[in-house]
Amino acid sequence: MPISGTVRELMTPLADFPHVYADQPLRDVFALLSNRYEIERFRTVLVFDRAERPVGRLTLHRLLQAVLPDYLTGAPAHYEGGGGDPESLALLWQEDSEESCRKAATQKVGEHMLPIAPALSPDAPLTLALYRLAKADYNLIPVAEGGRTIGVVRIVDLLGEVAAAVLGEGGAA
Repeated sequence: MPISGTVRELMTPLADFPHVYADQPLRDVFALLSNRYEIERFRTVLVFDRAERPVGRLTLHRLLQAVLPDYLTGAPAHYEGGGGDPESLALLWQEDSEESCRKAATQKVGEHMLPIAPALSPDAPLTLALYRLAKADYNLIPVAEGGRTIGVVRIVDLLGEVAAAVLGEGGAA
């Protein structure tokens, strides 16, 4: 069966999706994910500028990278006592990991965000969203109506539609 329907039918409303501003500290993202949203359900946070335009996305992977100290993000090829294995430095990090986390808490979201896909209209066909997500390294696309972001369409939701079509169970109505 074909994949049919519109983005509106599958989108997650913005009120139900984690989002922050690029100039906020990373601490706010950790608090948002810990207190308001289920981390297991959301692997990306949408990032806005103060004019309410989507300017990026922050993945859980990028959040973890933010807490790494400099000597783990650009580990040297050779260093004394490490045998050339950069992972051995991670063991040393245990001693100052708390300090690295405190430092990351004050960094701005914009320093760690990734690019975002151009917004789609809520009336765009799901196949257009599927095409954009399949051809680029995005896991969500903002949905905008009247110049205002109203939600996102997520790759995991589209994958459910594709799975139904592949298995012959139909797609969105």
